[in-house]
This record gives sequence, structure tokens and C-alpha cells, in this order.
Amino acid sequence: METTTNVTPPQKSSKKGLLIAGVAGIAILAGLGTAYAKLDLFKSPKTMYLEAEANSIKQLADDVSQSFQEYEDYVKPYLDQPVSSTVELSQFHIDADLPDPQALKVLDLLQSAKLVVSSQTDDQKRQQAGNVEVHLKENKLLQLDYFIDDTKIGFRLPDFYPKYGFLDLKDRDAIKAKFGEELPKRFVTNKDMYEAIKFDRQEVTAILAPYAKLYAESLKDEQITLNKNASFSEEGYEASVRELTVTFSDAEGQKLFIDLAEKAKADEKLFELLYSRYQNVAKLLIDSGYPDVQELSKDDFKKEYTKTFDDMVAEFKDTKASKDQLKMIVLVDSDHQILSRKLVFLDDASKEEKTVWSSASFQKGTETFQRYSLFVDEDGEKGEMTVRYKADKQKDKTSGTLSFLFDAQPEVLFDLTAKFETAKQADKEDSKLDFTLKAKSDTDPEAISLSGNLTSAMTKTANGRDAEGSFKLNFDQPTHDMPKSISLAIKTKEEFGKPVSVPSLAADNSVNIATMTDAEMMEIQQQVAISAQSFMMKNMELVQEFMPMQ
Repeated sequence: METTTNVTPPQKSSKKGLLIAGVAGIAILAGLGTAYAKLDLFKSPKTMYLEAEANSIKQLADDVSQSFQEYEDYVKPYLDQPVSSTVELSQFHIDADLPDPQALKVLDLLQSAKLVVSSQTDDQKRQQAGNVEVHLKENKLLQLDYFIDDTKIGFRLPDFYPKYGFLDLKDRDAIKAKFGEELPKRFVTNKDMYEAIKFDRQEVTAILAPYAKLYAESLKDEQITLNKNASFSEEGYEASVRELTVTFSDAEGQKLFIDLAEKAKADEKLFELLYSRYQNVAKLLIDSGYPDVQELSKDDFKKEYTKTFDDMVAEFKDTKASKDQLKMIVLVDSDHQILSRKLVFLDDASKEEKTVWSSASFQKGTETFQRYSLFVDEDGEKGEMTVRYKADKQKDKTSGTLSFLFDAQPEVLFDLTAKFETAKQADKEDSKLDFTLKAKSDTDPEAISLSGNLTSAMTKTANGRDAEGSFKLNFDQPTHDMPKSISLAIKTKEEFGKPVSVPSLAADNSVNIATMTDAEMMEIQQQVAISAQSFMMKNMELVQEFMPMQ
């Protein structure tokens, strides 16, 4: 009997094999996807560059949006409700070697001085009021009161004359006749200007997007070269990167700028964005009565707008053709982030390369770094302007440096470096700033070298902020006529929601400066003279301290 063996494929093993094969396939595809994303397999240099550029633009837009939002959040309380603030400066100390005993007495007296500036502001009601007080030896010596509303500005020195002297913008003709000055009908506030020029980010993004597309489409594959084995190193951060070089010939650069200018000239959305803000500001100033402000009609503004781009195009077309080149070199990491960018001008005649722009930025863990440098090297003149920022954020503590350099030596130098540290905890924020400054101008060959620090301890209250701090300025190379250092203490207090108290003007407490008569002026002068004599007698001890020693 013949036995036939019926072999049945093991179903479980088959399914298991298919499952393994499927998982392996997914893993391979995922690996290829990762390689495609990280290693840019199959991507052209142009695609790599445009992807990195898109990421860079998005990051810039996000950073600007975040900064603008933080600014709005900070400013909003000042615009939407009344704000009362007080700034107190005290403990003045000037370290100086002065041979004059009288000058030393003045310095000693300053240590007992205190300057207090109080102000109340309500942008909604267009009102401001406040005073400035000078204290010596725990006694108030002088006081200046002031106020501003929609059309009036006034002040008084109560120790010398009890009434406010004020100007009312409704008396513009009298003011112009008396003082020769033409004033507006009302004062424009920060809130007015903010409302006139504010714009929506999405609106601007939508308008600018076609220009990015035009730039991308203008690039040819042969303009972009790739070096896969480049490296980036700055501020202790090193990374393997791809170096992408975008080269523009003189003709390619000229064509790109002309195309962008022609597109902008015909861009109605861009025109409407600019014209609407111009119209808002012009109307605000004209309605407020500011002199010498004229509003262009929409047709005239369009003519000026069109002429601007026509002039740009004409200038580009009139430029003599050359074989010069502009190279943009970007270093891109595996996450498609541009770590550095450099613009290099290649002079065909001299074969000399000149860097005109260099920037770098990266995030490494808790560290953030940004640097932007502009260089000038033309007609024998060289210069550099660099802004550098580095910060390390550890939970609620941030520390770092911020510097600004403008170097056009040997004539001009401005080199400022600040080290900062901020610590936040609940409703408290402590900050410290140490700075150094070296400066030189073309009018004075001697360089100035300064250093100092600023400290602040701020506490949020139920409806405001209180802060105490100090400031010190050191003259690192003092001359015989300069002090070694100046220091003082600072106290500030802010309170939101407290109504502004503007004086109600009447004949018994105010004088209209624009319409007062000569007789009224004479009466005021006499009363001020009597009050000044009384002030001198009241403060005789202080006056004697300032009298020269016999």
C-alpha cells in the first residue's frame, strides 16, 4: 500500500514569516525615510538649500512673533488701564579726588539727596499727571507738579508760586502770536500710534510668500553646490554639517532684483498694506493738528510707490555688466537648520574675496546663541558692526551675554558688552547686569573706558510691581577732571488701575500763559521774588553750606 504523505504548510509559521517580513519592510522603509530626512539621500543641493531656508524663515517668523507677543503682553497693561509709578533715586555717591574743600562738601551733601519722580498715566482718557521732588537731609527741598490732558499741558513750582501755568492747544493762534510756535490741536499718545500702524502677522506672511516662491523658482541647479563633509564650530559648539554654496553671477543677481522689484511694483496687496498704514498715521497727525503734515492722495502715493521701484529697476539696468560674483555659503545640520550664513563678494578683476555679512545661530540643550555681523571694506575704509547674544536657561534661571560692536577704527569705536543673570521664583524676579564699554569718536582721539553694574529685585504685587536696585558706573581710566565712580540706589513702584488725578483748572489755581496780560506777568514775577526770598531764609543753613569758605 502506497502511502502518500500530504504535506500541509504550517499556517502559523507562514503568518509569522509574513509578519516578520512586514515588520522588516516597515523598518527598512522607516530607515529609508529617516535617511532621507537626516542624510538627504536622493535630494538635490537645491532642494536641501530651499528646505533649510524655509525652516530658517519659519523659525525667524516664530521668534519675531513670540517677541512681539511678549512685548504686547508687557505693554498692554500700560495701554488698557491707568498706571501710577514712582521712581526714587538716592544714596548718591561720587568717588573723586577733589582738592577743593567746597566741592567735597557738595559731594557729601549729595549723599543725603533724594530725587523722587511720580507719574500717573491713563492712555484711555489721554491724561497724565505727576511731580518731581528733590529731597536733602530727609527734607523736601523743591517740588515741580505737572499735568497733560488731551489739549492742555501745565506745571507749577508750589514753593515759588501756587498756581499752575498752562497752555491750552485750543489757543493755538494766541500761542503762535506770542511765542512764534505752531502747536497741534491735541497730543498724539503711544496708544494712538500703536493703533495706527499695527498689522496682522498672517496678512504680512501671505503678502511676502510669493516673493519667497519667486526667489526659489529663480534658482538653477547649477548655481548651488554641496560639500557633504564640512564642519561648524563657534562658541564651543561643533557639528558635522553640509556646506551649501549659492552663487550669483552679476547677471543672475541683477535679474533676480529686477524681477523682485517689478513684482513689488505690481503687487496691489503690498501697496494696500503700506498705503493703509501711511494713511492711518497721516490722518492721525492731521486730525490732531500737527503742523507741516500733508497727506498724499492714494493716486499720488501710488505714483511715488511706483517711481521708487522704477528708479530701482533703472539703476540695476544702468549698472555696467561685470564678471563679479556674490556667494552665499550656508552650513546646515542634520535637522535642516542653518547654523551659519556668509555672503562673500568675489571681485573678478582682483580675484579678491570680501565678506560682507556673516551670521551664526544654534540651540544646544539649554544654550541659545546668535551672532550677526556686517562688514564694510571699500575705497580703503574698513568697518564692522556685530551683535552677539548668548544665553543659558536653567529652569527659572537665565544667564548670558549681549554685546554690540561698531568698529570703524582708527576714528570711531563703540564696544559694549553686558553679562546678565535673571532668576524667577513665584512672584519675584532678581536680575543683575555687569557691563563694559569702550568708545572713541572722530572728534576726540582719546578712548573712553567704562564699566559698571545694575541690580534689581522685583516683586509682583496684587495690582502692580515693586522693585529695588542699584547702579554703579566706573571710569576705568579717570583723568584729573573725572571721578573714579558714580553710584546710586533705585526704588520703583508701579500700580495699575488707580485713577489719574488731573487738577481742575480755575482762575484761583491757574494762569493761561498764552493769554495772560503784562500786568498779570508783573504780579507773578513779584510774588515769585518774594517766595524766593522766603525760600532762601527757610533753607539758610543749606545755603550757607554752599557759600565759599572764607
